[in-house]
Amino acid sequence: MREVVLLAFDGVEAIDVASPASAFSKASLLAPGAYRVRIASPRGGTVATSAGFGLADTLPLHAVRGPIDTLVVAGGEEDALRRAIFDDGAGRWLAEAAPHARRVASVCTGAFVLAAAGLLEQREATTHANACELLAQLCPGTRVQRDRIYVRDGALWTSAGVTTGLDLALALIEDDLGRATAMQIARDLALFLLRPGSAPQHSPALQAQADASARMRELMAWVQGHLTHDLSVDALAQRAHMSPRNFARAFAAQAHCTPARFVAQARAQQAATLLRQTDWPQDKVAQRSGFGSVDTMARAVRQHLGQGLAQLREAR
Repeated sequence: MREVVLLAFDGVEAIDVASPASAFSKASLLAPGAYRVRIASPRGGTVATSAGFGLADTLPLHAVRGPIDTLVVAGGEEDALRRAIFDDGAGRWLAEAAPHARRVASVCTGAFVLAAAGLLEQREATTHANACELLAQLCPGTRVQRDRIYVRDGALWTSAGVTTGLDLALALIEDDLGRATAMQIARDLALFLLRPGSAPQHSPALQAQADASARMRELMAWVQGHLTHDLSVDALAQRAHMSPRNFARAFAAQAHCTPARFVAQARAQQAATLLRQTDWPQDKVAQRSGFGSVDTMARAVRQHLGQGLAQLREAR
């Protein structure tokens, strides 16, 4: 049984704790005895989250005993982090506990607790996009990756903002129990996509939806799940119950890109994910991503992601 300790504190971001806890508990249902999850905090007892509810019965840090397999530090807003690090000694405890853990991870701004413990020096790491610059300023010896949802540097793992804690946990589980188990958990949790660590923090699809109407947002979401369908302007206009001309004009105004570019970006991202996460031949990846040929896929991936197919394969 792998001992997983989630480090929380007053003001912690609730999702940073709940997402990894849920993923590891799902893994233990699929592989009985795989993990035991405990939530620890500086003083133990009930911890107030930023969402306004408490996490009860947390274990005080001084009572954490025995070998730790995986130590995950959650994040929170700046004031809560400062109290946890400087007033409650979370950084000091982590500096002592980390060498005895098989691996250490952080979710979102939990990376600052790792930094306070001296764990990020001369390492690659990431955190929430809004905090990357501050992390780079405070830790000049850290190679901050500003557009990754999670980063692995040996036994040290860090993730970006909030929900990426789930992506991180699934990657840790995949590393332990294999891809099939991670995929089953993703399906159980109804994830739309199992994202690789190199996925961008700001989703192009989410950015396109920012100024879009409800009808156009629904269409964009539909496109993401139907990349092998006919996604021509005529077909999308028909689905939106608009004339092709009016649809193309409205889409460009709301998404700040043409329908063709949006579809090509979505297909390129899907192809990149499949190239990283599967051993499928390139023609199968192209077909499953909605491209008519490998050459078309390669051009789209290069244009929209700035990488070649071989680079994506090597990033697995």
